[in-house]
Amino acid sequence: MRTCLLAALAVLSVSPASGQSSLIPPPSPPGIEVPDWALPQSPTHRQVAPPADFHRASVTFGKPVGQFENSSDVGGPLVPSTASYDPASKTYTISAAGYNIWYQRDEFHYLWKKMSGDVSLAASVQWSSMDDFHDRKVALVIRDSLDDDSREIVAAQHGNGMVHIAWRGEKTGLMTDISHRSARQPAPGTMEKGQQAIHPTRFGIEKKGDAFQLWVSWQGEPIHPEGAPVPFKTSGPFYVGIGFTSHLPATPLTAKVTDVVLENAPGKIR
Repeated sequence: MRTCLLAALAVLSVSPASGQSSLIPPPSPPGIEVPDWALPQSPTHRQVAPPADFHRASVTFGKPVGQFENSSDVGGPLVPSTASYDPASKTYTISAAGYNIWYQRDEFHYLWKKMSGDVSLAASVQWSSMDDFHDRKVALVIRDSLDDDSREIVAAQHGNGMVHIAWRGEKTGLMTDISHRSARQPAPGTMEKGQQAIHPTRFGIEKKGDAFQLWVSWQGEPIHPEGAPVPFKTSGPFYVGIGFTSHLPATPLTAKVTDVVLENAPGKIR
């Protein structure tokens, strides 16, 4: 079962981010059949895991995007994704649907590179609209394969300002996470992942042997380790890169990811 530990920051006098990301998901586009299990948590719907035997094949696009050698729609989202890179601004623009990166399978767009050894990966996120669905997420992803149920470890920044490090220790297994949030918690009786007081400036994940460390800059301070390293074992070459899911099965949203650092060594997060 999920483990969720909250880390409250010692930053108490901050203003909310502009805009309020919505707790109510927009309706799915007409003509696309969305299974009930794929709908996100909302005031009118209880989120549940996919059926244990449900899978969709991933779709790989066969071309590089920026510094990444390829990109894939992991888990075959109902609506194809798009991704581009602007070298002048060092910005990746990703538009994607997909039900989630969670439970025992994933649906998201993934810009990836095959690597081995140690890794430093960091990025900054710019949302196209702060009013979009609150649980959309940009993830820094290290995974065994492109299968929708692959073993993986991710650092993710949610549209509501929450950051977590999460992992699927066994293929087809459930995810576990440790969540870090701003000092202002949701009001009693509201959703667990409601709007937070601040949004991180930058985040990263570092692989050093079998130890994975989340890094965060919350308000422009130097990026720093957040929480304890998570043990996670990899074997052979693995996939490393940036993922994005709208957390809406058939409704694409857009995120811009800037100033990506990807190095084949620890200690390079910046």
